[in-house]
Amino acid sequence: MIKNPLLVVGIGGAGSRLAKKVSEAIDCECLLMSNDKRDLADSNNSILVNSGKWVNPSAYKLRSFASAKQEQIRAKLEGFGTVLVIANLAGRAGAAMAPLVCGIAGKTSTVISFAIMPFGFEKDRVFSAGVSLRRMREASHSTVVMDNDAFLDNNPDLSKEECYSLTNSAIVEVASSIASRSVRPDMNILSTSKASADSQASLRDSVSMLYQDITDADAIRRTVVYVMGGEKLPISQLNQLIGYAQGIFKEEGATEVAMSSLAVADGGVRVHVVASAPQKTRFDAYDPLGEIFSADSHLDWDEPDSAPDLELAIPLLE
Repeated sequence: MIKNPLLVVGIGGAGSRLAKKVSEAIDCECLLMSNDKRDLADSNNSILVNSGKWVNPSAYKLRSFASAKQEQIRAKLEGFGTVLVIANLAGRAGAAMAPLVCGIAGKTSTVISFAIMPFGFEKDRVFSAGVSLRRMREASHSTVVMDNDAFLDNNPDLSKEECYSLTNSAIVEVASSIASRSVRPDMNILSTSKASADSQASLRDSVSMLYQDITDADAIRRTVVYVMGGEKLPISQLNQLIGYAQGIFKEEGATEVAMSSLAVADGGVRVHVVASAPQKTRFDAYDPLGEIFSADSHLDWDEPDSAPDLELAIPLLE
């Protein structure tokens, strides 16, 4: 499914930082896109979406500004076989631009998108993130979702910054591994764990996080278990870990294990699980209207909603 050459696109602040790390890890080209010049610092391949006089534009307004850059975006994406798009949908830039970039890239390239979902307490961002995720899924060949809220629920002792650090590391490690593997053309949920000397405990933490996002766990058809620092494990422990994973995900032949020699910052082992999810996940509830209307009854336009400036020549009437 991965076709060369490969381009990593980072959108917004978090997306740009992660895209740079992934591109360095797999030695490929990187494109950054944001409405904030600071996100594009030290990059020789970027697109600045100028929001003009708007100091704090909404996601819809930002999308209209990004739409004006479509030809430039298309030119930057031209010639690449696979495009990895990384965006934090809790941020306005990610929610606004990621569906647009995926839509443009999908017309000529294989698109694998990585979406970071907001915390549950960020109520003002949940709806926008849910709608943008649906648009990204429609425009991408495969989508991998990291749910910060599920990770924090699973690790309530962590601060918001610590949560970001761990989930962002998981995205970089899995995205870097995907470049040399394959990913199922479905909605995929990425779950992770804290570093632990006990690999089985790390696996349990990842699975616990996964089950918070998937409403029908029995419908999981394929999982890839990434063992970071796994080459340090004794063979007996690795065999046990594989056995436990296959016991949890009972679909025969559906579980793969990928080991990585990447060092874990806190020592020990971290386990990431990427599960090919059924159509129904907790993110569907982020868009309440999507729960009411069936997919073939949506009133959405083909192009994502935006809020362009419309100047009407209305004469002054006295």
